[in-house]
Amino acid sequence: MKQRFTLTPLSFAIALALSTNIAHAEEMGTLVVEGDTEQSSTSNNFNYVSKVAQTATKTDEQITKIPRAVSVVTREQMDDRAPISISDALQYTPSIQTNFYGEDNKQDWFVIRGFKQANNGLYQDGTRLYSSSFYSWQIDPFMLERIEVLRGPASTLNGQTPPGGVINVISKRAQLEEDFGSVTGTIGSNDRKEINLDVNKVINDKLAFRMVAITRENGTKVDEVEANRTLLAPSLAWKISDDTKLTVLASYQKDDSDPYLQFLPMEGTLTSNANGKINYDTALGNSDWETFQREQTSVGYELEHIFNDNLSFQQSARFSHMDINLRQLYYAAYAADYGFSSTRDTILRGVTYEDGDSDAFNIDNRFIYKFDAGNTKHTLLTGIDYQSIDINSKSYAGTILAADDGNFLFNPYSPSYGSSISLYSYNGTLTSVTDADLQTTKTKNRQLGFYLQDKANITDKFTVIAGVRYDDTSNETNNTSTNKKTDIDLHQWTGNLGASYQLDNGLVPYANYAQSFTPIIALDADNNPAKPEKADSYEVGVKFKPQSFDGQFGIAAYQVTKENLSSGSSGTANFRQLGEVRNRGIEFEAVANLNRAVTLVGTLSYVDSEITKDTNSSNVGKTPAQIANKLASVWGNYRFIDGILDGLKVGAGVRYIGETYADNTETNKVPSYALVDAMASYQVDNYKFQLVAKNLFDKEYIATCGDGFCYYGDSRNIMASVTYDW
Repeated sequence: MKQRFTLTPLSFAIALALSTNIAHAEEMGTLVVEGDTEQSSTSNNFNYVSKVAQTATKTDEQITKIPRAVSVVTREQMDDRAPISISDALQYTPSIQTNFYGEDNKQDWFVIRGFKQANNGLYQDGTRLYSSSFYSWQIDPFMLERIEVLRGPASTLNGQTPPGGVINVISKRAQLEEDFGSVTGTIGSNDRKEINLDVNKVINDKLAFRMVAITRENGTKVDEVEANRTLLAPSLAWKISDDTKLTVLASYQKDDSDPYLQFLPMEGTLTSNANGKINYDTALGNSDWETFQREQTSVGYELEHIFNDNLSFQQSARFSHMDINLRQLYYAAYAADYGFSSTRDTILRGVTYEDGDSDAFNIDNRFIYKFDAGNTKHTLLTGIDYQSIDINSKSYAGTILAADDGNFLFNPYSPSYGSSISLYSYNGTLTSVTDADLQTTKTKNRQLGFYLQDKANITDKFTVIAGVRYDDTSNETNNTSTNKKTDIDLHQWTGNLGASYQLDNGLVPYANYAQSFTPIIALDADNNPAKPEKADSYEVGVKFKPQSFDGQFGIAAYQVTKENLSSGSSGTANFRQLGEVRNRGIEFEAVANLNRAVTLVGTLSYVDSEITKDTNSSNVGKTPAQIANKLASVWGNYRFIDGILDGLKVGAGVRYIGETYADNTETNKVPSYALVDAMASYQVDNYKFQLVAKNLFDKEYIATCGDGFCYYGDSRNIMASVTYDW
């Protein structure tokens, strides 16, 4: 059986030095260089280095031949670092600020290339995880085979997406090659207790079944805030014939928890307060009243049929359903600012209340046709996709304040909690509200897209990819309690063009242009539909895949301009479309197996984010809130081979997030921070013992501030596990 190992260098200098001194590396152990044809984006990858990705072209394509910046987090990487969320799994990926609100159990938060994205840009198995507001899917990383990140605008193949890029999570699925399985027990910080199961069974040479399961309960860094999760993810692989394959994927996930995220005031966290600092573990809510209950269920399939050597058809479809029950308290204002108190030691708490369900459906149909035109080899991709989501939601309108045992004042510097919560509407005066005051809103969003892409290998070394897409989108909201409606239709063309050239020394320079758009479901003060956010991107870069050892390297420079940014409430005088943001940046990524013993991963990212147009002219030239201009990370593993320590692997990493601003005026600055992670594992026969520490030195830090709120980052989290595999 082939030895499994992983690795990653930090710069081209290391790569070039190694390629000229490979003999020394071979003395430490034979390097394994897998051919591209041995890998698939949907099969097991016992490596940090992935040769192929599917997200950029909707087909398995060599990463070095894709004229875009693409990163892959493999299953091996996730096994080593034991991520607890997708955000956590992407912490060593370039140009991504992950967990910038701290760990959140409601959804994952990302900033990619200086652009925030939530609810948009997250895909599973190539089709969009259609989310909206609190109806956001959160995928547990244990059920994933890999995570692919395509940076930059990507609407040509995907429709409405944010300009930062697309995150595509690839599910574990049944494999026809062999039986295998594992069971893992984990204990950890904050009373974490977890059992994971992953079993694949080959029924015959045409049929296989796989089950992934999780049961978990844990506390958090916040007092009295706890979480429970149950997950079942079965899959079935059916080789109907040599030309036809069907994979069925399903999942059921139940979260019965308290809401993690604490909306703390800036005064007392980032800025000073006479009463001191609000503690890291302070809960603003009452755990007896707060809740976050979510059930998310999905079932879908992937169908592939090969007509002949030149023509094939692929279809991906998924239906998903979600039920949400959310009650949370958050900082609304200091009581003294509204005349409720004369001292600055108490706050008023607002209420988030959401009760409802959503149904989403996605289907993507595509033909792939290969043909030659003269000396040029073409791969033509043409497709039609459809996305929809229907939401039935109950929530309160306006500002709702909470009273704890009749008391509106809450002291976050010396918190105490009552036995009952009552709710009041506040509009200068206080009025009691009950469930009878909940308003029902129905949302219907649709997208129908037609796309065409041609990959032309003009020579063996020169590749051009060009694509165009037309989208017809509609977005409707109807508050059935007030009969207030919003109806927005949008028709949009997007395109992309890229080219790469493979030099004899293994360097692959490339360039591309790409577009994206995102509808804004809002009306201005005159009840006219808001313009969609649009973005254009120019990117140049160089990739390098050495032939003498296993590695991938890439450097990219880009400029992305996003227009029609919006803020404020739909249909009100405070709604406005801010204008334009221009982000220029450079990023570097290296992943490589230096030898059988050493694996390194390194990233460097810099972005100059600037507001270039704004209805508030004083913001022009400023950095948008919450955007870090510098990011860096490095992770390394060392595997002991032979001797008494054979089977032992140790690893450590450092991730750095630069300073950010708490607003668009550059008034309040959030300090930079660096966090250290570490792991150690020992493999003996079929058993693996592992210890993972995140934020090893328990650094207290503010992850971000914005809109008057601040959020503490994650405290130290240590997890010990035992795995038995077969």
